[in-house]
Amino acid sequence: MIGDYRLVGRIGSGGMGTVYMGVSPEGRHVAVKVIRAGRSGDPGFTARFASEVEHARAVASFCTAQVLGHGETPDGRPYMVTEYIPGTPLDRHIATDGPLEPGTLHGVAFGVAAALTAIHAAGLVHRDLKPSNVILSMSGPRVIDFGISRAVDATHGHTGTDELVGTPGWWAPEQLRGLPVTPAADVFTWGCLVAYAAGGRHPFGEGDPMVLAHRLLESAPDLGTLPAPLDRLVRRALDREPRNRPTSQELLLDLVGSRPDPTTQVIEGTWVAPSPHPSGPRPRRRTGRLLALVASAVALAIVAGLAVGLLTS
Repeated sequence: MIGDYRLVGRIGSGGMGTVYMGVSPEGRHVAVKVIRAGRSGDPGFTARFASEVEHARAVASFCTAQVLGHGETPDGRPYMVTEYIPGTPLDRHIATDGPLEPGTLHGVAFGVAAALTAIHAAGLVHRDLKPSNVILSMSGPRVIDFGISRAVDATHGHTGTDELVGTPGWWAPEQLRGLPVTPAADVFTWGCLVAYAAGGRHPFGEGDPMVLAHRLLESAPDLGTLPAPLDRLVRRALDREPRNRPTSQELLLDLVGSRPDPTTQVIEGTWVAPSPHPSGPRPRRRTGRLLALVASAVALAIVAGLAVGLLTS
């Protein structure tokens, strides 16, 4: 038992700690994330973990894992409880079944962009977006594991300047340079993730951390053949200069507007015909329209999840 949760198995472990499968008093399956004993003695990491819980509660859960509770074990290790997302991690699916088909790829890119939009709106940077943290579920792609996410505001000082967090190969260039890490870092790894899902390989190749770091800073990515508009968006996302990358919200809006052969669009609840001049300047979209567009993104993400479910069944 940890708190009120009965542990029934281990889901996985990593540098932060161990994730267990648990059952709530109501019989609901949950994921219980427990920090390693060595980590729990680090005041900086403990503060970062506490901030994670506080801010993660504000993240819309339609494309992430809802935070259900938190506390400390009897020996003082912090833990957090989230909903358990049944499904297949993206890296496992790619290893077993190969790259995603264009339609499913578009849906996964959509769903992850929607998740990042929700995460960034809550003032968080994920900082460890990678294929194993994207679950292909029947409800669509879900982004999990905020173990080393960092609030843009309140937790700015919780990570030392000499501490590089994240997974080798899934860093943004500014992380390697020791520069401030902003939501643009997640957009860079979104680009890497989409290219990986499309080609079955990392766009900067494989190797030890030093080799990968050098390629991220000096080499051009190998993107293979990406379907439109992902070819354009991924290249923009992988710009080494953070200010040149689109925001996650811009990715989402662009992906919504680029659905194949649209006959209508929903803008602020009103059905309107698509522009007869697609090559001309786009009308300015107000932030208030994002809710309708997110709904479209979720719908496509669900379709993508169903497609993946059929592929893996």
